Amino acid sequence: MEIEKAYFTLPEILDRWSLPEADLIYLAENDKLRLSVRVFGLPVEFGDHEMTDDGRRYNVPVERKHFSGLVDLNARDAFRLFRCGELVVTEFRTPKADYASLWDDSEPVLFNVGDLLLRREERDRFEAKSGFSGARAEAAQPTFLASPDYHHVRCQGREFRLGPIQAQVVRVLHDAARAGNPWLSGKAILSAAGSRSMKMSDVFKSQKHWRDLIASNQRGLYSLAGV
Repeated sequence: MEIEKAYFTLPEILDRWSLPEADLIYLAENDKLRLSVRVFGLPVEFGDHEMTDDGRRYNVPVERKHFSGLVDLNARDAFRLFRCGELVVTEFRTPKADYASLWDDSEPVLFNVGDLLLRREERDRFEAKSGFSGARAEAAQPTFLASPDYHHVRCQGREFRLGPIQAQVVRVLHDAARAGNPWLSGKAILSAAGSRSMKMSDVFKSQKHWRDLIASNQRGLYSLAGV
């Protein structure tokens, strides 16, 4: 018998999606997947954001109470928590208000990675958007993920932090892959990316594993690996 859960642990989600942990971390850090924590009797102020005439934002408290339930982490806190293993948090996100924060000089709460959860509705939202079936045997594994500026890329489970020219190369190749023409001339790619160098290996010499990101047919053509 399967019970109807309101939230799930990260190991449960990784198992359901057959997703590498590094990819789930990337999704959370880049605010593509909102993670939560469970609290008990925490003094929380819920409120809305308002703007002054000169464009400054200020908080308008709506409710203060001792809250038990799920609150969501900001993306920056998810980023820091995964890297540090534990983190003191004083501000949260919540579907019921613009913000949620501790009040009454409350002691900050220490969370660790094992406290992270995923709401059922957030799981369902992401599955609908990404096309994941939700069944382990059928779950789609994204092989390529990129930030909007392509400076942060994950390809086949490996993370890359790219310089400006490198990012443009990847952008050109990604556009080509999505257009159905994944293999392009190396010289044409580098020219479109604004590179002065005409050798792909020179442009990516700072990336030890760049061949896990960019594939070559050994005849002057290149494409994104695994895409």
